[in-house]
Amino acid sequence: MFSAYVLLAIGLCVSESQGHKIRHEIRQFPDHFLFGTATASQHQGGEIFITLSAHWFEPDGEDNVEAANDSNEFNWGHYAHPIFSATGDYPPVMKERIAARSFEQGFQRSRLPEFTAEEIEYVRGTSDYFGLNHYSASYAYRNSSVEGYHASPSIFDDVGVITYNKDSGEGIVGSPWAFYKLLKSINEMYGNPPVFITENGRGNDGGLEDDDRVTYYRQYISAMLDAMDEGCDVRGYTTWSLMDNFEWLKGYSVRFGLYQVDMSSPERTRTPRKSALVYKEMLRSRCLDMHYEPNFIIH
Repeated sequence: MFSAYVLLAIGLCVSESQGHKIRHEIRQFPDHFLFGTATASQHQGGEIFITLSAHWFEPDGEDNVEAANDSNEFNWGHYAHPIFSATGDYPPVMKERIAARSFEQGFQRSRLPEFTAEEIEYVRGTSDYFGLNHYSASYAYRNSSVEGYHASPSIFDDVGVITYNKDSGEGIVGSPWAFYKLLKSINEMYGNPPVFITENGRGNDGGLEDDDRVTYYRQYISAMLDAMDEGCDVRGYTTWSLMDNFEWLKGYSVRFGLYQVDMSSPERTRTPRKSALVYKEMLRSRCLDMHYEPNFIIH
């Protein structure tokens, strides 16, 4: 499955943040849990799975629960529902909204291709695990201002919401509460499939003393353990990434690595960041210690 490390889960002290419990102190992972970096290798074992990138959308107030749910369905439910749901096919809200917008735009039929009954059955249940890439969250709302906001036709116009980002609060890096909600949602919507976290991490401008990344990993892994404590079948966790690399349209301008890569050196020298040492201690101890400080000296 993964070129990974064996790991750990339980919880102690509890504090409330964004409606989700973040446990602190020291937490141990179950023996069956796999922990690694994004250098996966696959073995021939008769099982296969797909990884989906899932951004979490949170309602901007109680009036926008539907807007957030629709955003999640269009973003990752689009791919997950045909494979992991009991009924298969695209999410009903996608079929309904795209069909309605298509007719308004003068199309004779929905711009969303239809599955045949045979295709629905062929696709449904074809992944043995739910591979999950997750990084962050946005807030979603829908009101009259959305009319004409997006280019049309487009998937953004079809879902008909406006999204934005905001800080989760002092001392919180990213949106760990969203990771917890995403895992709970996968559990509830798709019958608690076994999940492998295949990407999770934080990019920054570089530097060896990456306390923001350390905090991100601690809070996101803690959120994952909270979800596991409540029954989510998470089997393994993989960081993104082991070392700095070419990040799509952002190229080398953003750094995700536990190891810094000197792009100006012909040898591409790799140097461990503080986050690498903190993560290494998780692997060694099979524990998440929220207060562990490595012996870290910048030369």
